[in-house]
Amino acid sequence: MGLTLGVGELVIASWGTDADSVARAVYPGLEPAEIGGRHRVSIAALRFTGGRLGVVPVAPFSQLNVRAYVRYEGRPAVYFLRSYVSLGGLAGAFFGAPLRAARIRMRRGRVDVPAGGFSLAYELGERADAGELGAHEVALFEAAGLRAIRIERRGAEWRRATTVGAARADVLLALGFALEGGPDLAYAEGGSFAFDVPPQRVR
Repeated sequence: MGLTLGVGELVIASWGTDADSVARAVYPGLEPAEIGGRHRVSIAALRFTGGRLGVVPVAPFSQLNVRAYVRYEGRPAVYFLRSYVSLGGLAGAFFGAPLRAARIRMRRGRVDVPAGGFSLAYELGERADAGELGAHEVALFEAAGLRAIRIERRGAEWRRATTVGAARADVLLALGFALEGGPDLAYAEGGSFAFDVPPQRVR
């Protein structure tokens, strides 16, 4: 079955970290992968404008993903460590995704998710290429074993962004990550994500 979600906006904040921090946090046996020449851990905030699951409409919702990067089937993949959603996104739990309900406040220039101890203020810059952060085709997560979901990104417009003040990312410290410096930001608006659901169990 196909799930398609329209993207209002997407903000990715990425910190440098070390391979050992990634290896401790992800599913046993997965190999940490470098993104742009370094190991990273990211927090991605998304505002979905709605979509379709087959022929069934999906209401708008927001989501916050805490993610690391690993190798899977010989290629880099994104690994979801935690996922928070507003109430409209909780239906994803029926597909086995380990989602947590949270209040997610997103507007251009600001993201606040108190449940994840995350807040970020930013300013937008010129158009830019997504690079490796926007190129992953597989997402992995743990739910009674390791599961994989295929992702196709369509038509997003990417821009550079810079932080305003200090970003707060308590969830990363709680997960034991050693963070290197402040976050690098990437921003996208428009386009859509297409997923094959339900996620497949990895043997």
